[in-house]
Amino acid sequence: MVCQWNTNSDLKKPRIRHRLELSLPQQGNLLVGKRMDLMDNGGQRQFEAVVFDMDGVLIDSEPVHYESTRILFEDEFGIPFPESANTEFLGSTDRCMFETLKARHQLQPPLEEIISRRKALYMDLLERDGLPWRDGIRDLIADLSESGYRLGVATSGLTRIVEPTLKAGNIRHLFEVVVTGDDVPTPKPAPDIYLEAARRLAIDPARCVAIEDTDVGVRAAKAAGMTVIAFPNSTTRGMDFGPADVVTQKVEGIRTRLLR
Repeated sequence: MVCQWNTNSDLKKPRIRHRLELSLPQQGNLLVGKRMDLMDNGGQRQFEAVVFDMDGVLIDSEPVHYESTRILFEDEFGIPFPESANTEFLGSTDRCMFETLKARHQLQPPLEEIISRRKALYMDLLERDGLPWRDGIRDLIADLSESGYRLGVATSGLTRIVEPTLKAGNIRHLFEVVVTGDDVPTPKPAPDIYLEAARRLAIDPARCVAIEDTDVGVRAAKAAGMTVIAFPNSTTRGMDFGPADVVTQKVEGIRTRLLR
Protein backbone atom coordinates (compact mmCIF):
# COMPACT_ATOMS: atom_id res chain seq x y z
CA MET A 1 0.00 0.00 0.00
CA VAL A 2 1.21 3.50 -0.83
CA CYS A 3 0.14 5.91 1.89
CA GLN A 4 -0.80 9.41 0.88
CA TRP A 5 -2.25 12.22 2.94
CA ASN A 6 -2.42 15.97 3.28
CA THR A 7 0.96 17.41 4.21
CA ASN A 8 -0.06 21.10 4.24
CA SER A 9 -5.05 7.79 29.35
CA ASP A 10 -7.93 8.56 31.61
CA LEU A 11 -11.32 8.16 29.98
CA LYS A 12 -13.07 9.63 32.97
CA LYS A 13 -11.62 13.07 32.27
CA PRO A 14 -10.82 13.30 28.58
CA ARG A 15 -9.31 16.51 27.37
CA ILE A 16 -11.33 17.38 24.30
CA ARG A 17 -9.18 20.21 23.00
CA HIS A 18 -10.03 19.80 19.34
CA ARG A 19 -13.23 21.83 19.16
CA LEU A 20 -12.01 25.29 18.27
CA GLU A 21 -14.23 28.30 17.74
CA LEU A 22 -12.97 29.54 14.40
CA SER A 23 -14.66 31.65 11.80
CA LEU A 24 -15.31 29.97 8.46
CA PRO A 25 -13.41 31.42 5.50
CA GLN A 26 -15.45 33.86 3.42
CA GLN A 27 -15.91 31.26 0.68
CA GLY A 28 -17.81 29.08 3.15
CA ASN A 29 -21.28 29.37 1.65
CA LEU A 30 -20.34 30.44 -1.87
CA LEU A 31 -20.31 28.32 -4.96
CA VAL A 32 -16.84 27.53 -6.23
CA GLY A 33 -15.93 26.86 -9.85
CA LYS A 34 -17.98 27.18 -13.04
CA ARG A 35 -21.00 25.05 -12.09
CA MET A 36 -23.28 27.47 -10.26
CA ASP A 37 -26.08 24.94 -9.79
CA LEU A 38 -26.38 21.18 -9.63
CA MET A 39 -29.60 21.23 -11.64
CA ASP A 40 -29.82 21.98 -15.36
CA ASN A 41 -31.65 24.99 -16.75
CA GLY A 42 -34.94 23.12 -16.79
CA GLY A 43 -34.67 22.15 -13.15
CA GLN A 44 -33.89 18.53 -14.04
CA ARG A 45 -31.33 16.56 -12.11
CA GLN A 46 -27.91 16.12 -13.62
CA PHE A 47 -26.99 13.34 -11.19
CA GLU A 48 -28.17 9.87 -10.24
CA ALA A 49 -26.20 9.17 -7.05
CA VAL A 50 -24.82 10.89 -3.97
CA VAL A 51 -21.75 9.41 -2.28
CA PHE A 52 -20.93 10.48 1.27
CA ASP A 53 -17.72 10.39 3.21
CA MET A 54 -18.48 9.32 6.80
CA ASP A 55 -16.06 10.75 9.36
CA GLY A 56 -16.60 14.49 9.51
CA VAL A 57 -19.55 14.42 7.09
CA LEU A 58 -22.11 12.10 8.69
CA ILE A 59 -20.66 12.32 12.19
CA ASP A 60 -18.39 15.01 13.57
CA SER A 61 -15.96 12.31 14.65
CA GLU A 62 -12.62 14.01 14.05
CA PRO A 63 -12.46 15.35 17.64
CA VAL A 64 -13.13 11.81 18.91
CA HIS A 65 -10.46 10.33 16.63
CA TYR A 66 -8.02 12.94 17.86
CA GLU A 67 -8.85 12.43 21.54
CA SER A 68 -8.50 8.63 21.33
CA THR A 69 -5.14 8.99 19.59
CA ARG A 70 -3.98 11.58 22.11
CA ILE A 71 -4.87 9.24 24.98
CA LEU A 72 -2.99 6.39 23.30
CA PHE A 73 0.17 8.40 22.70
CA GLU A 74 0.28 10.50 25.84
CA ASP A 75 -1.02 8.03 28.42
CA GLU A 76 0.30 4.75 27.02
CA PHE A 77 3.44 5.77 25.12
CA GLY A 78 4.35 8.94 26.99
CA ILE A 79 4.57 10.91 23.74
CA PRO A 80 2.87 14.33 23.35
CA PHE A 81 0.30 14.38 20.55
CA PRO A 82 -0.83 17.96 19.85
CA GLU A 83 -3.55 18.89 17.39
CA SER A 84 -0.93 19.90 14.83
CA ALA A 85 0.31 16.31 14.75
CA ASN A 86 -3.20 15.07 13.99
CA THR A 87 -3.93 17.56 11.19
CA GLU A 88 -1.32 15.93 8.97
CA PHE A 89 -3.43 12.79 8.69
CA LEU A 90 -6.97 14.14 8.22
CA GLY A 91 -8.64 12.10 5.48
CA SER A 92 -6.08 9.29 5.62
CA THR A 93 -6.57 5.71 6.79
CA ASP A 94 -5.67 4.44 10.26
CA ARG A 95 -3.11 2.10 8.73
CA CYS A 96 -1.28 4.86 6.87
CA MET A 97 -1.39 7.12 9.89
CA PHE A 98 -0.02 4.57 12.33
CA GLU A 99 2.53 3.15 9.91
CA THR A 100 4.03 6.65 9.77
CA LEU A 101 3.74 7.35 13.51
CA LYS A 102 5.16 3.96 14.45
CA ALA A 103 8.26 4.59 12.34
CA ARG A 104 8.57 8.24 13.37
CA HIS A 105 8.46 7.49 17.11
CA GLN A 106 10.01 4.00 16.95
CA LEU A 107 7.05 2.44 18.72
CA GLN A 108 7.58 -1.16 19.82
CA PRO A 109 4.08 -2.73 19.66
CA PRO A 110 3.10 -4.34 16.33
CA LEU A 111 1.14 -2.12 13.97
CA GLU A 112 -2.07 -4.16 14.29
CA GLU A 113 -1.90 -3.91 18.08
CA ILE A 114 -1.54 -0.12 17.94
CA ILE A 115 -4.51 0.17 15.57
CA SER A 116 -6.61 -2.12 17.77
CA ARG A 117 -5.75 -0.22 20.94
CA ARG A 118 -6.68 3.11 19.36
CA LYS A 119 -9.92 1.61 18.02
CA ALA A 120 -10.86 0.38 21.52
CA LEU A 121 -10.29 3.87 22.97
CA TYR A 122 -12.34 5.43 20.15
CA MET A 123 -15.24 3.04 20.72
CA ASP A 124 -15.11 3.65 24.50
CA LEU A 125 -15.48 7.39 23.91
CA LEU A 126 -18.38 6.88 21.50
CA GLU A 127 -20.10 4.50 23.90
CA ARG A 128 -19.77 7.01 26.72
CA ASP A 129 -20.71 10.17 24.83
CA GLY A 130 -22.83 8.87 21.94
CA LEU A 131 -22.42 9.35 18.21
CA PRO A 132 -21.96 13.03 17.26
CA TRP A 133 -24.20 13.10 14.17
CA ARG A 134 -24.02 16.35 12.23
CA ASP A 135 -27.18 18.38 12.52
CA GLY A 136 -29.82 17.42 9.96
CA ILE A 137 -27.65 14.97 8.05
CA ARG A 138 -29.77 11.87 8.65
CA ASP A 139 -32.94 13.66 7.60
CA LEU A 140 -31.16 14.79 4.44
CA ILE A 141 -30.07 11.23 3.64
CA ALA A 142 -33.62 9.96 4.11
CA ASP A 143 -35.01 12.70 1.88
CA LEU A 144 -32.41 12.08 -0.85
CA SER A 145 -33.26 8.39 -0.82
CA GLU A 146 -37.01 9.04 -0.92
CA SER A 147 -36.56 11.43 -3.84
CA GLY A 148 -34.88 8.71 -5.91
CA TYR A 149 -31.15 9.30 -5.50
CA ARG A 150 -29.04 6.19 -5.14
CA LEU A 151 -26.75 6.56 -2.14
CA GLY A 152 -23.32 5.32 -1.19
CA VAL A 153 -20.60 5.78 1.40
CA ALA A 154 -16.91 6.10 0.51
CA THR A 155 -14.84 6.40 3.67
CA SER A 156 -11.26 5.77 4.72
CA GLY A 157 -12.59 4.27 7.96
CA LEU A 158 -12.40 0.58 8.81
CA THR A 159 -15.35 -1.67 7.99
CA ARG A 160 -15.57 -2.90 11.58
CA ILE A 161 -16.24 0.69 12.70
CA VAL A 162 -18.16 2.01 9.70
CA GLU A 163 -20.88 -0.66 9.54
CA PRO A 164 -21.86 -0.49 13.25
CA THR A 165 -21.88 3.30 13.08
CA LEU A 166 -24.29 3.41 10.14
CA LYS A 167 -26.52 0.79 11.77
CA ALA A 168 -26.54 2.70 15.06
CA GLY A 169 -27.81 5.74 13.19
CA ASN A 170 -30.61 3.72 11.56
CA ILE A 171 -29.40 4.75 8.10
CA ARG A 172 -27.44 1.73 6.89
CA HIS A 173 -30.41 0.47 4.88
CA LEU A 174 -30.50 3.71 2.89
CA PHE A 175 -27.03 3.18 1.41
CA GLU A 176 -26.84 0.85 -1.57
CA VAL A 177 -23.06 0.54 -1.33
CA VAL A 178 -20.53 1.14 1.45
CA VAL A 179 -16.85 1.25 0.47
CA THR A 180 -14.24 1.52 3.23
CA GLY A 181 -10.50 1.83 3.54
CA ASP A 182 -10.37 -1.97 3.72
CA ASP A 183 -11.68 -2.26 0.15
CA VAL A 184 -9.10 -0.32 -1.86
CA PRO A 185 -5.29 -0.47 -2.09
CA THR A 186 -4.58 3.27 -2.16
CA PRO A 187 -6.24 5.79 0.18
CA LYS A 188 -7.45 9.30 -0.53
CA PRO A 189 -6.38 11.58 -2.25
CA ALA A 190 -6.13 8.73 -4.79
CA PRO A 191 -9.52 8.32 -6.52
CA ASP A 192 -9.74 4.55 -5.90
CA ILE A 193 -12.41 4.60 -3.21
CA TYR A 194 -14.76 6.82 -5.23
CA LEU A 195 -14.17 4.87 -8.41
CA GLU A 196 -15.03 1.68 -6.52
CA ALA A 197 -18.23 3.23 -5.17
CA ALA A 198 -19.27 4.25 -8.70
CA ARG A 199 -18.37 0.79 -10.01
CA ARG A 200 -20.54 -0.92 -7.39
CA LEU A 201 -23.40 1.45 -8.13
CA ALA A 202 -22.85 0.82 -11.87
CA ILE A 203 -23.09 4.58 -12.45
CA ASP A 204 -20.68 6.82 -14.37
CA PRO A 205 -18.72 8.91 -11.82
CA ALA A 206 -19.74 11.99 -13.81
CA ARG A 207 -23.32 11.26 -12.71
CA CYS A 208 -22.34 11.20 -9.01
CA VAL A 209 -22.06 13.94 -6.40
CA ALA A 210 -19.58 13.40 -3.56
CA ILE A 211 -19.95 15.04 -0.14
CA GLU A 212 -16.59 15.61 1.55
CA ASP A 213 -15.20 17.48 4.55
CA THR A 214 -11.43 17.51 3.84
CA ASP A 215 -9.25 18.81 1.05
CA VAL A 216 -7.82 15.30 0.67
CA GLY A 217 -11.30 13.87 0.14
CA VAL A 218 -12.26 16.62 -2.29
CA ARG A 219 -9.19 15.88 -4.41
CA ALA A 220 -9.98 12.16 -4.38
CA ALA A 221 -13.55 12.64 -5.57
CA LYS A 222 -12.56 15.19 -8.22
CA ALA A 223 -9.85 12.83 -9.50
CA ALA A 224 -12.56 10.17 -9.84
CA GLY A 225 -14.56 12.53 -12.06
CA MET A 226 -17.31 13.37 -9.58
CA THR A 227 -18.90 16.71 -8.79
CA VAL A 228 -18.01 17.62 -5.21
CA ILE A 229 -19.80 19.48 -2.43
CA ALA A 230 -17.32 20.39 0.30
CA PHE A 231 -19.07 20.24 3.68
CA PRO A 232 -16.46 21.36 6.24
CA ASN A 233 -16.85 20.81 9.95
CA SER A 234 -15.36 22.39 13.07
CA THR A 235 -12.01 20.72 12.41
CA THR A 236 -11.65 21.16 8.65
CA ARG A 237 -13.29 24.49 7.89
CA GLY A 238 -9.96 26.26 7.52
CA MET A 239 -8.85 24.01 4.65
CA ASP A 240 -8.55 25.05 1.02
CA PHE A 241 -11.54 23.62 -0.86
CA GLY A 242 -10.72 25.37 -4.11
CA PRO A 243 -11.20 22.27 -6.31
CA ALA A 244 -14.74 21.73 -4.97
CA ASP A 245 -17.78 22.67 -7.07
CA VAL A 246 -19.72 23.88 -4.04
CA VAL A 247 -18.61 24.76 -0.51
CA THR A 248 -21.21 24.94 2.25
CA GLN A 249 -21.04 24.55 6.00
CA LYS A 250 -24.75 23.77 6.40
CA VAL A 251 -26.89 20.77 5.49
CA GLU A 252 -29.38 23.19 3.96
CA GLY A 253 -26.69 24.21 1.48
CA ILE A 254 -26.59 20.61 0.24
CA ARG A 255 -30.35 20.19 0.30
CA THR A 256 -31.11 23.27 -1.82
CA ARG A 257 -28.69 22.12 -4.53
CA LEU A 258 -29.82 18.49 -4.74
CA LEU A 259 -33.54 18.69 -3.98
CA ARG A 260 -36.32 20.83 -5.38
